[in-house]
Amino acid sequence: MTEQSKMRLVVIGNGMAGIAVAEAILKTGAPVSITLFGDEPQTHYNRILLSDLLAGKTEAERIFTRPRSWYAERGIEAKLGIAVTAIDPAAKSVTDASGGTTPYDALVIAAGGVPFVPPIPGREKEGVFLFRTLDETERIVAAARSSRRAVVIGGGLLGLEAARGLINYGVSATVVHLADRLMEQQLDPAGAALLKREIERMGIRVLLRTTAEAILGEARASGVRLTTGEELPAGMVLICTGIRPNLALAQQAGLKTNRGIVVDDRMETSLPGIFAVGDAIEHRGKTYGLIAPLREQAEVLADVLAGKDQRRYAGTVCATTLKVAGIHLTSAGDFLGGRGAEETAFIDTEKAIYKKCVIRQSRLVGMILLGDNKDGPRLFNLIQKGESIEETKQTLLGHLSVEGGASALTGAAALQETDLVCNCNSVTKGTILAAIREKGLKNRDEVAACTQATTGCGSCSQLVDDLLSGATQIPSKAPATAAVAEKAAAKAGPAALKTLDLEKIKQEGLGIDFDRLREEGSRGVTAEDYYRLKTYGICSQKHPGYFMVRIRIPGGVVTGKQLLHLADLAEIHGRGWGHLTVRQSMELHWVRVEEALEIFEQLESIGLSTRSACGHTLRNVMACPHGAIASDGLFDVQPWTQRITDYFVKRSDLINPTMPNRLNVYFAGCQACAPDASINDIGFVAVERKTEEGERRLGFELWVGGSLGAHPMLGFKLKEFISPPETLAACQAIFAIHTKFGNRNKAKSRLKYLIEQWGREKFTEMFEKVFLEKRNLPENRAVPLPSVTEQERRPPLWKRLGNRFNPVSIPSSPGITPQRQPGYVRLTAALPLGEIRAEQLRAVSRIARRHGNGMIHFTKEQEIALHWIPVRKIGRAVQALKRAGLSLKGKESGPALLACPGTEFCTLAVTNAQGAARDLMRFRPEEPEKAALFQSTSIHLSGCPNSCAKHQVADIGLAGTMAPVGELRRFSYQLFLGGRVEGGVRLGTMIRKGITEERVVPTVDALLGIVAAHRVAGESFQETVLRLGTARVTALLEAEIGSLSPEPSESVIMIPDLLEVSQ
Repeated sequence: MTEQSKMRLVVIGNGMAGIAVAEAILKTGAPVSITLFGDEPQTHYNRILLSDLLAGKTEAERIFTRPRSWYAERGIEAKLGIAVTAIDPAAKSVTDASGGTTPYDALVIAAGGVPFVPPIPGREKEGVFLFRTLDETERIVAAARSSRRAVVIGGGLLGLEAARGLINYGVSATVVHLADRLMEQQLDPAGAALLKREIERMGIRVLLRTTAEAILGEARASGVRLTTGEELPAGMVLICTGIRPNLALAQQAGLKTNRGIVVDDRMETSLPGIFAVGDAIEHRGKTYGLIAPLREQAEVLADVLAGKDQRRYAGTVCATTLKVAGIHLTSAGDFLGGRGAEETAFIDTEKAIYKKCVIRQSRLVGMILLGDNKDGPRLFNLIQKGESIEETKQTLLGHLSVEGGASALTGAAALQETDLVCNCNSVTKGTILAAIREKGLKNRDEVAACTQATTGCGSCSQLVDDLLSGATQIPSKAPATAAVAEKAAAKAGPAALKTLDLEKIKQEGLGIDFDRLREEGSRGVTAEDYYRLKTYGICSQKHPGYFMVRIRIPGGVVTGKQLLHLADLAEIHGRGWGHLTVRQSMELHWVRVEEALEIFEQLESIGLSTRSACGHTLRNVMACPHGAIASDGLFDVQPWTQRITDYFVKRSDLINPTMPNRLNVYFAGCQACAPDASINDIGFVAVERKTEEGERRLGFELWVGGSLGAHPMLGFKLKEFISPPETLAACQAIFAIHTKFGNRNKAKSRLKYLIEQWGREKFTEMFEKVFLEKRNLPENRAVPLPSVTEQERRPPLWKRLGNRFNPVSIPSSPGITPQRQPGYVRLTAALPLGEIRAEQLRAVSRIARRHGNGMIHFTKEQEIALHWIPVRKIGRAVQALKRAGLSLKGKESGPALLACPGTEFCTLAVTNAQGAARDLMRFRPEEPEKAALFQSTSIHLSGCPNSCAKHQVADIGLAGTMAPVGELRRFSYQLFLGGRVEGGVRLGTMIRKGITEERVVPTVDALLGIVAAHRVAGESFQETVLRLGTARVTALLEAEIGSLSPEPSESVIMIPDLLEVSQ
């Protein structure tokens, strides 16, 4: 047959729809000459796998499905990288971007969809991306490797997959979505709320009912301003606001269009000889943005073009599967239900499972499977077949749980041989099994090449693996699916710590081969290694492959030189940021384990370490920063923190394997800080005593047994006085008792439980005995200990005298505190939530060296204090802080906030403490009296019961936990009132559970209103609460916020695999 006698078929589009049409018409054997145009220069690739490419789960080469030879072998003239610019229906030809004209007998528009780009000012800036093509995806990956923050505009399928991919590169991602719930096209409110919580637990922030008003920055994007007025800093912005049918060519040619190119059941448009398939079409009022309809549409069209003209397209029931690692979600059909529908649903908030089936006239018409979608293929086949399910309705959700029930068959085992496994390519279970048996297929790639299964969206990969395993009785050698990889990672990851025998690991040894990990990275970290790494100050964080490194800062004091090195470490290894903790340490996030040795070497060169900063160890030894300069200070206690640290850290290899749990040590040098001694395992308080001869003696009170956590206990005074040299022996004695007699049951392994079990009298008796032994150890005489005459670094005497005799008035301002040395002040800079940039660390170092004594103090309030600032230099120092983006403590309006990292980073957290704290930072009470109260109130937020933010000792404390909210158990906050440290520790009273994250600000606002309405003039927030009593405050609060509780259908929160609670 000559070329002239063949039908000239022009296909516009080299995507899945265009390829499906070419394959279908060639399969009919009809005489046809095909010319195929593609806008992109590449051969055909699977666009759906771009999310896997972004997430780093595959390589670009693996998403290509048709090499250039494929086109030539089939006689297809492929014009790739050449866009069609016009269609001339009268001349039956198309014009392309090169100016060429191609005639046709039949034309197929398979141009797909185009990203919808809202008219956001700034969308043209560098750093703004659309997530649609291979080239764009590769640019996104390149940008993600050097960016710290990203905003994803759009919370649909594509936006969530993009956000999940970004965090694999250490990017902190925020998703903003205009609708009231995520994936509103695929989920009902209950499912969407559960999905939101799962997404947030990955460290992705989600903001609903808002979107981008403008993209900030000059030539390059630097952030996004939302319609709420909030500004989000971001180095990159992804616009994922949906895909719309590509109508430009059709409209230019005069074809009928609506939401898509309108086609009939023959796939023909309003003009004869012009057809359309795929994302670009509208059929019977419906558009499709999925793969499943393509093959059926192409086969109908091929039947028409081949001259048979017997088949008709009646529409397709589609299923949506979210390809986000760690979340298993399938949605299909009429999942909302409504009038005339019967809904069968199951929810298990503790296991993060939500299943819903919608039934009409005894037929399954829709489903949602979240958290456990193994039954997805079986249920979807029932939807497609439309068969009556009256007799099986009670077992529809397959035993309605994760474990099992009425039917033991799930996944591939539950499918009939006529049921579809691969919906994208219409491949049945029987077809796959026959291919495996007849052709001896051994792995998934072979099955894909033979049957096309798994080559669409890839969501059937696990089913194919199961069929391979069942048919051949040998494990599939195909690459593991994301689900399989996640299960394997979970067994070896931080979640496995819950089930490990920690005492056995300690006995086996806590050593780590860091040279091996430098080569293998996180892939080489075993489940046991996750625990061992803690003793080196390395903890897993929420994002796979990344870790948090905690740096010990004894007493919270660093030199200006050390701070410069810490800034460099933050810049190189922490994505430019550091986090100051409430225990005066510094943390780096986004660290890879292969970087550990380099970090260790850098720290060792400046006299710092991460050793024993986490795990069952001696944690960072804390100190009051102001003993040397405060008006009520006795002497500088920081040198003792350094000596105690040096002694025990050098012996970490011997001590850590023997400890039942961690020990916290605190030194107080002034009366204001003295109460903190009672909330630490070991506390020293500087005191002055008179001998019988009337001589002045300086030393310490010794406190023991304090701890917060889920079961807080205050310590007691073990010794009225010990001399400074005896501090080491006291620590040694308590360590020895804790090691020998401490409970090895993790839930009761803190020192306080041993004291509770024995009683104070028995513990004191044992301590005196062991203390005497340790005090007389010959080796202790060789340990250098400081004397009380040692003072922190001071300016030269001539400078001190000059400032003393040339007095300048000290401005009355928050953050400026006079020292007891005339002419000098202490400056305290606020660090919201303890976050500080590398360049700010460098600026603080310069200020301390130029205007102070060159020393920097990290405080337990997550602030920075600078000592020995001459009064005459206050203005210059404050301006230098301001230029660095820092302000004095108390200058900014808002409460004294402390918050742990929460679910943004911590694997133990169940609530987003940092997110709730930021909400409070933005909150501005309208009434002046409430605003004043808010300014003077302390609010501490812990993401779990572990009390990392010390929520029990704040005016308002919030602790993340699981609690009933309405008819459900949800992750939410416990509310504590009346706690304090100043003037003597008072533990707050827990007055309410179930404060969900979106209700934190309204609850605080209600409390401010209650106190404002009932306070006596001059009373503080806490004084009013204590006078009223917690019972009355609780009743008043319930009247205010009782109606704020969300409906169960609107908000669902689940429990994670790992909730490790410090007792």
